[in-house]
Amino acid sequence: MQKAKEILTVLFSLLVVFCQGPFAPLRAAGEPDKNLTLKEAVDIALKQHPSIRQYQETVAAAQSGIGVSRAGYFPQFSFVGNFYYGNAFPISGVSPSAGTGAGLQSSVTTDFYIYRFQMNQLIYDFGKTPGNVAGSRATYSQSREDYLNNRQLVVLDARTAYFSLLAAQRAQKVQEETVRQNQELLRQAQGFFKVGLRAKYDVTKAEANLYQAEANLISAKNNVDLARVTLLNALGLKTWAYTKVEDVLEVTYEIPTLADLKTRAMVQRPDLQKNLYQQQGGRAAVEVARSGYFPVFTSTAAYGWQGNVPLSSNLPSNWWVGAVVNFPLFEGLATTYSVRQAKATLESSIANEEVLRQNITRDVEQAYRNLVSGRELIRATAKAREAAQENLRLAWGRYRAGVGTIIEVTDAQVQFSQADLNYVQALYNYRVFEANLDKAIGRPF
Repeated sequence: MQKAKEILTVLFSLLVVFCQGPFAPLRAAGEPDKNLTLKEAVDIALKQHPSIRQYQETVAAAQSGIGVSRAGYFPQFSFVGNFYYGNAFPISGVSPSAGTGAGLQSSVTTDFYIYRFQMNQLIYDFGKTPGNVAGSRATYSQSREDYLNNRQLVVLDARTAYFSLLAAQRAQKVQEETVRQNQELLRQAQGFFKVGLRAKYDVTKAEANLYQAEANLISAKNNVDLARVTLLNALGLKTWAYTKVEDVLEVTYEIPTLADLKTRAMVQRPDLQKNLYQQQGGRAAVEVARSGYFPVFTSTAAYGWQGNVPLSSNLPSNWWVGAVVNFPLFEGLATTYSVRQAKATLESSIANEEVLRQNITRDVEQAYRNLVSGRELIRATAKAREAAQENLRLAWGRYRAGVGTIIEVTDAQVQFSQADLNYVQALYNYRVFEANLDKAIGRPF
């Protein structure tokens, strides 16, 4: 019997742990609670979210592209080793016959080796290399703006998910209070029924309301778990290690002027800054394309050995220095079309700048109007909540005094519960509107 009790105790303990949900942290006895604040959530998201690392590597790749383009300024060294077999090569140690020219022995096949160190140095290419460097720098700057924009998106998702969890937790508390009120109402109705002051209808009505409130509470708890999953994903975490999330839904109204917000947006928005760098890159691309009309001047030098035997001390050495000019005479109009293409791309970027400025203005105004409206909505729902709470108090007093009906109480309960939820929703909306406004003005994080 004692052993059975021990087994039941263990099973009950496991059931309690299981019912706490998959996100309830397992803590040792005496271990302090681990709270999550909004600032910590943002910092974690910027550190842990995988898209941050993705854009960081993209920026690193673009930065290396600048070095690739800049390499055209420096001399290029190489070593060439060639092996040939045929009768078109001079034979070491054999004097050329009269009339055969330069010691060529066309009737003899032989091996021939060439070993040579070479150097080439660009002298002038009419802006092609500088244009490539400028284009690479513009590409790097664009990738930086993409990275900053991604950071803002990650922060927006993290803040929205954080506020969503807070709203879900508050909604759960509202449903828990509704269950408590309905339990109290059921006890009151049963008491009245036992002494004959109320009909059985009051008891069944209270029971139905209680069951519905319990169903709503189950749904609210599930919403909390779902909101926690969303926040977990937004932070880039794999496991949940927090026992409490700091509630910051209550707001203070500090809204800057619309003109100030628009000014900040035009300076901070990464998509607009990226467009300006695209224009820089487009101008550089036009210069690179135009350079195709002009020659390229380079210098060259070489030192090496060649002969009929592999590398050895007997091979004769030779060297040269010189200058090379490569002038394009006809390339199938490729340069002409390249210039046209580069100019069209540049004009497209210039036109897109105005589109972006209009969109930014729209985004800021919408976010600002939503925030102002959200502030007024909080005030209205707070007043409605106070009125509904007073109405519930009066309905309860009338029912306890025997002059009110259970319908009045249940209607007042539903009205107060809905008003409470509306107030929570208004707080959540305002916080999300704040986050969207920060994204609209390009607030850096």
